[in-house]
Amino acid sequence: MDDLSAIRELLSAPPVSPEVVADGRTRLATAFASTPKPANLRSLEMTEETPVHQGKRRAMRTARWTALGVGLLGAAAAVTLVVTSGTSAGAPGTRPAAQAPSVQPIKKLSAQQVLLAAATSAAKTPADGAYWVRSSVTGKQRVEPGGKYTLEMTTLLETWVSQVPGKPTWFINQNLGIKPATPQDEEAWRAAGSPHSWTYPGTTVTNKSGKSIKTRSVTLQSKPGEPVTTRVDGDKTDSSVGKPMTRAALSELPTTPDGLRDYLKTVIAKQWGAEYAHVDVNTELYQAGVHIIMDLPAPPNVRAAAFRMLASLPGVKAEGEVTDPLGRTGQAVSLPHSNGEGRLIMNTATGEPLAFVTTIKEARVFVAIKKARWTDDKPDLPASRRGSDDPPA
Repeated sequence: MDDLSAIRELLSAPPVSPEVVADGRTRLATAFASTPKPANLRSLEMTEETPVHQGKRRAMRTARWTALGVGLLGAAAAVTLVVTSGTSAGAPGTRPAAQAPSVQPIKKLSAQQVLLAAATSAAKTPADGAYWVRSSVTGKQRVEPGGKYTLEMTTLLETWVSQVPGKPTWFINQNLGIKPATPQDEEAWRAAGSPHSWTYPGTTVTNKSGKSIKTRSVTLQSKPGEPVTTRVDGDKTDSSVGKPMTRAALSELPTTPDGLRDYLKTVIAKQWGAEYAHVDVNTELYQAGVHIIMDLPAPPNVRAAAFRMLASLPGVKAEGEVTDPLGRTGQAVSLPHSNGEGRLIMNTATGEPLAFVTTIKEARVFVAIKKARWTDDKPDLPASRRGSDDPPA
């Protein structure tokens, strides 16, 4: 068994007896001493931070972090690793002398160990089917108009990307409702009369030409909305890594961490243009790698390369075992930035991303993946649609 396989299995291993713990101490030390390190680590010059997500890359600098997701309040849980086997070294048929139980040092996996284990798992995932389907829940927080408590708005988005040229991509979007963000916010909400709608007044903004524009007021409702389907033709669907969102196009991406990093740096430089000199390239690469892992139907070897590229980035740190916004347990890594952090939570045994949670000052946004897989099924589209009403082929 290689070191990374051991790490993946041990992350979810049940508690073991003190005798087994003592028996595995020596082999554990040897295994960790030989854990491979990411090759060709590259220190990138840190400049002014300017994060942005997919779509129009010249939006507000914090929009990129916000679109990916925000801040998780989870304490890192320690992981005790033990290598076990059925017998110990010694003469055949002999039983080792009993050893007194000892307290084992608690060892937290490094960010590199977590990401490399996820990469090994991701490289083995299947990638065959007529559609790539991804279902996610996004949560955003907003202070109510009176400033007394914070609301959390959640949205369900299901994406069906056809792998047949010329076939459309379908997006099914549903507002899941609005509620107080925390128990403390719920208390303040009840004290305010338990309202179920909130109206935000319009504001005056100035556009690039210097003209003042008055925005309209917006009323938010607590009750969930109906699902709505949007059709986008295949040749119009694009990702923020310079490739259309199809398996064939994404298979052209480099499959090594160094190659992927160099490719993404050229994409980032093109997107930012003259502003590239003020971009925190390390942050941009982290965002692009998470985007490939979380959002795109990339082939397994490309996803594995993205995990390995993240492992090579300076500043990425391990957060230990945490609970994601949907209540699932996973290993987390994060990259701090000047206003907060971006935290990736993953199942290292399968290489599947669970969530990306972002904090920007006091704001929090998350994207949690419910499912992301290949299938030969067809999308079950709601009656309410935007765009073409043609059924999926």
